Amino acid sequence: MNPEFAKKAPVLIVGAHRSGTSATARALKLLGLQIGQKLDSHDEPRELQRIHETYLHRVGAAWYQPGPFLASLTIPEGKRACVEYLRGQIRPDLSVFSYRKGLTGWRLRRNLRNGSPWGWKEPRTTLFGECWLEIFPNARILHVIRNPLAVATSIQRRELEFQSKGDEPSGQVQDFNYCVELAMTYLQAGESLVRRASHFCRVRFEDLQTDAVGQLSRIAEFCELTATHRQMHRAAATIRPTKAGTLRQVDEKRDVLARYPLAAKLGY
Repeated sequence: MNPEFAKKAPVLIVGAHRSGTSATARALKLLGLQIGQKLDSHDEPRELQRIHETYLHRVGAAWYQPGPFLASLTIPEGKRACVEYLRGQIRPDLSVFSYRKGLTGWRLRRNLRNGSPWGWKEPRTTLFGECWLEIFPNARILHVIRNPLAVATSIQRRELEFQSKGDEPSGQVQDFNYCVELAMTYLQAGESLVRRASHFCRVRFEDLQTDAVGQLSRIAEFCELTATHRQMHRAAATIRPTKAGTLRQVDEKRDVLARYPLAAKLGY
């Protein structure tokens, strides 16, 4: 079932926070994927962030403590409640997906009705993925993965910077092992969608960094995008290589992943 506002089901770009989803979404936007108008600095719909976080809080969870929410989805009533909540947030103006009023918003919504590929990127979607698939059963899931150690390092660094500016702590981010566990929770949630989605594609961000044109060509085809040679190379140029410091930090902590078989299965 596709709602009347869109001819095609959306592309859901999922993946842990700090896993390369922003860079991937920006590149796909240059290739023609419509991801809304009113986005934050990470190309995420603010309203969708609020909706996800509101429900997480409702069940005693948060983006940095997803356990209670994921547990609630294992109960049929819990999953049903979440699906109905999400369904109830979708309005004809598509404000939840960051479409504005006015001429540009009208044109973009018309594009959806005419079959333009569209979707969104918001890391919490990784947790809510199976519920969104109840609403959009033909949605295409693009799972962006990155070495969990690099993800954990980036999450910890960002959150400690926020705390230094006066923000309240987000969980136990001062504990690196906690950040690794959080990264793995998102990774497992994203991978669980393989069994639920009719269209699933995984991309390692490290592969995207070393072969941007090749990987973008592959995922653009998955997203049903038709791009010119010039567009492809322009999008590829936005993907930055991994910093040497990050590679060194990951290598130093590699033994931490030994207790996560999924990490090894995915090449980490």
